[in-house]
Amino acid sequence: EQSPPPPMLRRANRRRGPVPLFGSDELRFKAPADEGAGADGGEAEELTPLFLRRSDFRAAWLASGGSDDALPAAQVSDLRSLAWQMECESAFDWRSIVLVAPQDSIDLALELQQQQQQQQEQASDAPRRKRSEVQRDLFPPDTGVVGGFPR
Repeated sequence: EQSPPPPMLRRANRRRGPVPLFGSDELRFKAPADEGAGADGGEAEELTPLFLRRSDFRAAWLASGGSDDALPAAQVSDLRSLAWQMECESAFDWRSIVLVAPQDSIDLALELQQQQQQQQEQASDAPRRKRSEVQRDLFPPDTGVVGGFPR
């Protein structure tokens, strides 16, 4: 049984609006063996995904082989309330809950990661400059500044 959220959390949700999470007991996944198996090498853990968008919940259902006609009703929760429950309720094993980011956010994160990796590779390929060359470029001789300090 869930404890009701504290008044301060209820006020925050009324003021800022809830952060909805969509899931269903009918939509579960097995963790890959290397991630979900226990230290004893036991069977992979069953995970319950929670989505930030109803459309992602539906897409996951369809991708798992479910049909549109058999789409289960989404159980709607709130991210702040879930975080509070995770902190305060120790009877439930929360390790099986997986928050799933929207696909376009995942795609953007991967794109930015690739760009960063390319920039790092380009920077490592660039020839290293001597300190005196950098200072000369930053403070040309005709500016009256030597080594970053006025003469």
